[in-house]
Amino acid sequence: MKKGFGLLEVLVAAIVLGFLVIALNRLQLGNREAILRIRARDAANIIAQHVLDSLGALGVNSLPNTGTIIDDNVGREYAFGGNDDKNPMKFFVRVEYLSSSNPDNFIDVNTHENEGTKLEPASSNYFARNIQATVKWKFKGSDQSIKMSKVVR
Repeated sequence: MKKGFGLLEVLVAAIVLGFLVIALNRLQLGNREAILRIRARDAANIIAQHVLDSLGALGVNSLPNTGTIIDDNVGREYAFGGNDDKNPMKFFVRVEYLSSSNPDNFIDVNTHENEGTKLEPASSNYFARNIQATVKWKFKGSDQSIKMSKVVR
């Protein structure tokens, strides 16, 4: 009668352990990718909110009457901390007026009344404009983007 483990049992145990290590490694890499994707989306939201808040603080009088307000072709780099500081992501911002075919996207002083009194315009015929920021970036070779809008008074 033999005591202990044979070479075959040890080999099978090593193979099973190897498969477990590979599976855990793949799971960890998938989690890291998901975290990086979430961080990139958070960074894009922060950038869009910052740009819209800055334009809102300037007011509607500071905005051009037509066309694109901001078209950032250079991009903004954003590092997430840790090892990712060495390879920051680049985000591109575009801010424009929402389509004027939708009446909710601008308010015309000549047609909008507040309790029977006409509102005073801030710029030409508008006292508020709806603007939209689009932030684009690349993640793992695919194009990602978010859109955020705000009414500037």
